[in-house]
Amino acid sequence: MDVYMPRDAGKENQDLQLKNGLIVDGTGNKPVTANLLIRSGRIHRISAQTIRSGGVAIDCTGRVVAPGFIDAHSHLDWHLPIKGHDDLKYPFLAQGITTVVGGNCGWAPAGLRESTRWREQVADNPISNGQLSVSWDTVEELFDRLQGSGMSHNLALLAGHGSSRVSIRGLDPSPLHPYESKELLRLLEVAMDQGARGVSVGLQLPPGLFAHPEELKEIASLVKHKGKILAIHPRTVSAAAPGHSLRSFSETCNIAALREALDLARRTGVRLQVSHLAFLGPRTWRTAETALRLIDQALSDGLDVRFDACAVDAAVSRVSSMLSPWFLARGAAAFEDAEAIKKLRKEVRRAERQLGLLALDICVTDISNPDLLEYNDKSLAEISRLRRLSPTDALIEIARRSAGRARLLFRKMGNDRLLAELIRHRACLFMTGAAVERPHAENPTAFGGMARVLQLTREQKLLPVEETVRRMTGATAERFDIRDRGLLKEGLAADIVVFDWDNVRDNSAAADGNRTPDGIDYVFVNGRKIIGAGKKESPLNAGVPVR
Repeated sequence: MDVYMPRDAGKENQDLQLKNGLIVDGTGNKPVTANLLIRSGRIHRISAQTIRSGGVAIDCTGRVVAPGFIDAHSHLDWHLPIKGHDDLKYPFLAQGITTVVGGNCGWAPAGLRESTRWREQVADNPISNGQLSVSWDTVEELFDRLQGSGMSHNLALLAGHGSSRVSIRGLDPSPLHPYESKELLRLLEVAMDQGARGVSVGLQLPPGLFAHPEELKEIASLVKHKGKILAIHPRTVSAAAPGHSLRSFSETCNIAALREALDLARRTGVRLQVSHLAFLGPRTWRTAETALRLIDQALSDGLDVRFDACAVDAAVSRVSSMLSPWFLARGAAAFEDAEAIKKLRKEVRRAERQLGLLALDICVTDISNPDLLEYNDKSLAEISRLRRLSPTDALIEIARRSAGRARLLFRKMGNDRLLAELIRHRACLFMTGAAVERPHAENPTAFGGMARVLQLTREQKLLPVEETVRRMTGATAERFDIRDRGLLKEGLAADIVVFDWDNVRDNSAAADGNRTPDGIDYVFVNGRKIIGAGKKESPLNAGVPVR
């Protein structure tokens, strides 16, 4: 790829032309060879004819020119406000991601009770683990702060049910009082009025785990009234889960959890986004056909439902996600109750057997206890040998000594056949659902999730390039009402990625999990070239809030 530069090439806001690229515009239309002119941060012109301009020209012959990718389920919102620390943000740009949808799994860094005394608990959540100090309350205050300081990506935000709830009453598992429920709904409504694209609920971990059906129905009804999206992280992604009861012997825990989310959409008419549809453990994989059949039935019945999925068989969560709900509701005191531990041990062992998940498939990325740093980057199998404990007892010990905060990397979230079925499905949008875990073992999705979608769709011929790009851009923008980007269209913001469709490759499967992809050549955020010829060229501060 050649770059042609005039004498004044260093001039700010100069024209920049992408020449002879294969334009894949995000609509699903067939690709066309054309030229694209960027001017003042926007797409000024797209034409198959020569565009006369005195700015920089980049020859994109043999490359796809597409809208910047939109991560449909991101946790980068907990890193974007942190000054510096490009190592936490650059890996997502290196995948071609220019906009992220944050505030997922019930946790958003805004939408809080004013002067809440639970601010530290809001920050010390399963996503952030206390890395971000939240000194503001509202979405508007967060957006103003980010607008002034600049950030690596554009941010579309969901209001977080969990963060708003914790700001009112901490992690108290008891039902909300009527005045608390009223305040929670007010906080979520104000957040949506200030630009949040909807509300997210995380039902697998506290406090979403404690939400009663009426609380969820009120939230869904509010979101429906506002014409927004409700994103639900189901109660479990595994066929068996400690402490979860089945509706019947014929229905697994993860299917019951998915059905709960779909039933809520049926009762309220809310637009539903099922967060990171995944299947933990080989014996859960067989339930994928049932899950997709339920979604197809919901679509046939007229429900507005989509799901986001990852093309990598890995995910990170807190160790508390492996504990029973009744145990989590008791808090730290449960670890001192011998009978409670005995019951928990039995439930965890039963779930492990039913899943077919091995101790080798679980790795500690952050032990969250300075006395146990030797456990970082070790599998549960290694730790159990070091401690001379069974894997189940080692897991419970990690939970106890980290106060439930240790972060675990789970493998076997699917196999190639299952991931292909998800990618092909008409309701699937693409996401990373990840954060950089440095300096510890990495979630490979944070470094190659989007590149792996491109690689798999090409190698396995799952989708044509135009449909793959549409799902990663225009379809996601439409889903979350992001109106100024997601398409290559004159007048829209110039978020653009130039990539080599024939050779784009995910490298995150390496042992360290932290290698960026091949084949992502150029990335522009609001017209600024952040990545050129596969290398960082500009400060990571061109992003803006999506209001």
